[in-house]
Amino acid sequence: MTTGWSLLMRADLRRDRWMLLWWIAGIVLLYWSQAVGTDATYPTQADLASAAKAMTDNPALVAMTGPARALDTIGGQVAWQASAFGAIAMGLMNMFLVGRHTRAEEESGRDELVRSAAVGRAAPLVAALVVVLLADVVAASLTAVALVAYGLPVEGSLVLAAGLLGCGLGFAGVALVAVQLFVGTRPAYGLTGVVVAAAYVLRAVGDVGGSWLSWCSPIGWAQAMWPYSGDRWWPGLLFVPSALALIAAAVVLFSRRDVGSGLWAARPGPARGRLGMLGLVWRLQRGSVVGWSLGTAAMGLAYGSLGDSVGDVVGDGRLADDVLGLSGGDVVR
Repeated sequence: MTTGWSLLMRADLRRDRWMLLWWIAGIVLLYWSQAVGTDATYPTQADLASAAKAMTDNPALVAMTGPARALDTIGGQVAWQASAFGAIAMGLMNMFLVGRHTRAEEESGRDELVRSAAVGRAAPLVAALVVVLLADVVAASLTAVALVAYGLPVEGSLVLAAGLLGCGLGFAGVALVAVQLFVGTRPAYGLTGVVVAAAYVLRAVGDVGGSWLSWCSPIGWAQAMWPYSGDRWWPGLLFVPSALALIAAAVVLFSRRDVGSGLWAARPGPARGRLGMLGLVWRLQRGSVVGWSLGTAAMGLAYGSLGDSVGDVVGDGRLADDVLGLSGGDVVR
C-alpha cells in the first residue's frame, strides 16, 4: 500500500527545495530578528522593564500576540511577539505542502501517471506527510539553534521550538483531512485557512478574557508552554494525540474515496451563466475576495487599536526615537 513512498518523497523534496528553503528561512528569521530588534530597541534592563510594564497591561497587544510573561527579558519578548505568527507561518507552509503533493497532483493528472508504475495507493500521501514532518523539524530545530546562538537560554529555546513544531504538525493534520474532503485544492486551502484563523481568534479571545478558550487552540497550547518563563513541557503533550488523530482520520478518509474524487462532491452550478464572464469571475473568486477583505479589515482594526499605546510601549528612550526617525518629537503624533 505504501510501496515507493521513499522515491516519491525524494522527488517531492527535490522539486520543492527552493520553496522549502525560503519558508524555513522566513520562519527562522522571524524569531531571530525579533531577538535582535528587541535587544537594539531596549539596550538597558531599565528600558526593557519600562516597556514590559506598558505591554503587560495592554489588552490589544495581548489579543494580537498572547499572554504577557517575562517581558522584561529578551527571551520573553521573542516568545510573546513571535510565537503566534510563527505558528501561523508553519500552518500555512504545511497547508501548501500537503495540498501541492496530494490534491494538486490528482487535479493535474500526474498522480494517475505515477500510479501506473509500481507505487502503492497510499504512497503519495505518506510521502507528503514525511516531507511536512522533515520541513517542520528542520524549521523548529534551526529556530532553536538561531536563538541559542544569539544568547538566549537553551531550555527556553527548545520549549519554544517544540511548541512551534507541535502547531505545524497539528495544522498539517487539518490540511491532510481537508484534501480528502474536497475535489480541488482551493476549498481544501480555504478550510485549512479557516481553521488556522479560528485557532488564532480563539487564542486571542481566551487570552484577553482569561477564559478556557485559549485551551481550544493549538497556538494557545504552544504559548502555555511558557518558553523562557517557566519552560513547561506538559502542554506540548496535547499536540501528540491531536496530530495523530487528525492523521489517522485523513488515512481513513483516504481509504474511503476514489483517487481524483472527494468525499464531499462539488455542487453543480446553473446550466447557464446569467451574469456573463463577470459573474463567472465573481463565482470563482468570491471566497478569496471575501476572505482577504475580512482578513485585511481585521488586521487594520487590530493595528489601529494599538495607536494610542505605541508611545507607552517604546517609552521616551532616545534610541527608540532614533529607530522611528522621530528624534526631538513624540513617538505618536
